[in-house]
Amino acid sequence: MTKKTPEIVVAKSAGFCPGVKHAIEKVIALEASGKKPVYTLGPLIHNRQVTQMLERKQIVAIDTLTQAENKKGVLVIRAHGITPDFQREIENYGMELVDATCPLVKHAQNIIAKFAVQDYHTVIVGDAQHAEVIGLMGYTQGRVNVVSSLKEAQALPHFDKVNVVSQTTQPEAVFYEIAEEVKKHADQCQISNTICQPTKDRQKETIEQAQSADFVIVVGGKHSANTARLAQLCQGLCKHVQHVETDEELDERLVVESPKIFITAGASTPSWVIEGVVFRVKTLRDRATAKL
Repeated sequence: MTKKTPEIVVAKSAGFCPGVKHAIEKVIALEASGKKPVYTLGPLIHNRQVTQMLERKQIVAIDTLTQAENKKGVLVIRAHGITPDFQREIENYGMELVDATCPLVKHAQNIIAKFAVQDYHTVIVGDAQHAEVIGLMGYTQGRVNVVSSLKEAQALPHFDKVNVVSQTTQPEAVFYEIAEEVKKHADQCQISNTICQPTKDRQKETIEQAQSADFVIVVGGKHSANTARLAQLCQGLCKHVQHVETDEELDERLVVESPKIFITAGASTPSWVIEGVVFRVKTLRDRATAKL
């Protein structure tokens, strides 16, 4: 049996997607311009390291409007978006408002709204508790079901007209499998693939690389849905998969013993965290080689 040549492959698609990059640049520019404090309605993105970095710049995540002291500073709608009702509430609150909703999430909101006014029921493929999905539900005029699996889709009632959309970071194969099931439950079915292109590219590259890897390292926040999905996607493709937030969590034995390592990262993972993981992997492997 031919021995594998040691290799470390870092995903080209790893790290910030355009929507996340845009949101972070926007709040940092607000802070730099002197608009302090800057509040984000919920964490701007699901990454602890980024949240801590923003807090050091007085960019603070809040859960309720009353946490914005004395109505000073500026309120920022985070990348995941919010419901129209909540947007109207904060517009009436009396503070400066900046919308940092990802343009691709905004696109999904607009598609839902377009069909909702035509009396279409909406089925969202995604996680009902996720901030993005909660925001999307606000555009459905109250006619909505959220499903995360084929089994849940099979339990849906019959609809006259239904529009099937997706949380932007869902696996495409899962979306289409569920959409085909929803078709069976409706007289008219509109399938609107609202999965964003960066997610499609990231998942495609991950599937291709994970199949030939001995160890996959997925870097990103433990509360990041798209990062967790990447790790889940790899589970059936590679024997060893580890989801880490930072290089400190790496399984050193697997780093040293695995011939081919593939490193990828979620859409909310900053470059400095990815670089830290790559550096640590290379350092551990170089040390092990030097001891031979």
